[in-house]
Amino acid sequence: MSNRNIVVDRLRALAMLGVLGIHIGPFVFASSTPRLDLFLLFQVFTRFAVPSFFFISGYGLFCNDALHRPFHYFNFIKKHLITVGLPYFVWSFFYIAMWQWEDMYRPDRSFSVSVLIVKFLLGEGCYHIYFMVILLYFYFSMPFWRWLVRWISEKSAAGIAASLSVLAALQILLYQWSATYWNYPPWTRGHAMIIRLLNERMNYLPLFYGFIFVLGGVCAIHEKKLRSWLQCHFTSSLGVFLLSCAVLVWKFKQYVLAGIPLEDIPAKYMTQLTPEGLLYTVCWLLFFSAVLEKLEDRVDEEETDLAEKKSESRRSFLDVLSEYSMIIYLIHPLFLYYWLEWFRLLGFSIAQIPVLVFYILVLVTSLLAGMVIHKLAKKYRPVGLALLGRQPQ
Repeated sequence: MSNRNIVVDRLRALAMLGVLGIHIGPFVFASSTPRLDLFLLFQVFTRFAVPSFFFISGYGLFCNDALHRPFHYFNFIKKHLITVGLPYFVWSFFYIAMWQWEDMYRPDRSFSVSVLIVKFLLGEGCYHIYFMVILLYFYFSMPFWRWLVRWISEKSAAGIAASLSVLAALQILLYQWSATYWNYPPWTRGHAMIIRLLNERMNYLPLFYGFIFVLGGVCAIHEKKLRSWLQCHFTSSLGVFLLSCAVLVWKFKQYVLAGIPLEDIPAKYMTQLTPEGLLYTVCWLLFFSAVLEKLEDRVDEEETDLAEKKSESRRSFLDVLSEYSMIIYLIHPLFLYYWLEWFRLLGFSIAQIPVLVFYILVLVTSLLAGMVIHKLAKKYRPVGLALLGRQPQ
């Protein structure tokens, strides 16, 4: 986790695949393959996806000895308002214009700026984009996270483990305390925007993902030690990952036996913020980092050109997904929607389509569209800044 960490890049690709699974998962039982194992795959075992993005972001902000370099807050904010804030607002406005424009009007047909502002503040332009809002709030509060990562990283290995455990426990307690609607003071009545911000606090407050973000930062600072450990403990990482999978399945079974509808279990009872969801995320990151490290070791040990070519062909698709992961993440809801429309126009219903086929169609078309957008962005800098926050090289 060196100048450009290929393992972390590929974790980003896997996290993006997980996000697609989460959003296509609700169609499992409506598809021609309404199987419980596919539902578990798409809706339960993808719970690592969003927190993994925060882990990767934390890693990226603290790698390459970032804590020992000068930190200029306003320059930092200015940079990330372009790289994340600008594409967030552009894509949010695009999705609002596509699907939510009627929400902007009051009953008397006057335009409501306050509704638009709240949608931007809460990441409600589309169901997937709240991640970028939380990331922006991480940036705004960066001095606190730098202090916390530095304080934890300076401890011994046992001290780091204990500190991260306490932080994880505090995050779980915060989520459990905050997972219900609160009773608000009387003065909030009549202030719809304030009540909305209070009710939707988990959509934008970074504290609910603070542990996984800090974990990424600590891993970046102790990168060499961590990579050495991963290379020596593949079997152990596999064991804890399988254990976390078993915990998820057991918890899922408990909710099923309690009579909770299947569709409600992942979204309401087994989110990535629950204890089992957080455990699974950490174990997933541990295991797949070890897997990718093992693949890197094999690549380094290849001695013949033929072996290198074979290795490159084996790795190339994951690398491509990594390169275009952000644009696939941003654009895939559009193709999810239009594939459903195209099926209807062609005389098919989702009940006739296998969910894995649906997933692949959305992924491939999002990837192809992403390649086109990257090409345009390379030629026209404003396109790159608006849609990607940067101009691809």
